Amino acid sequence: MSRTKLAAIALAALLAVTGVAAAAPGNAPADAGANGTDAGQAGPPSNLPGPVPDFVSDIHDTIRSFLDGGIDNLGEAVSDIAGGENAENADEESADATSTATPA
Repeated sequence: MSRTKLAAIALAALLAVTGVAAAAPGNAPADAGANGTDAGQAGPPSNLPGPVPDFVSDIHDTIRSFLDGGIDNLGEAVSDIAGGENAENADEESADATSTATPA
């Protein structure tokens, strides 16, 4: 036989075997039907965290202002927003401690 006949026979055999393998269900999963028993598991989990505090949107606005060049010191601005009254008191206390410190 010539090479072309052998190549044609090998190609035909390969196509036949490939077609049979593709058509066979093999490891196909079983049909799950309408999944009626899993209806309680649909949707997001119920243990999601609560909403973020109101000041988070203020922090985002402050960051945008910093990126636009409207704010020079981002850390101080975010601390003022996130810390609320505590941040203002801490700034005053640190300023008092610095001014009353005695040099060694």
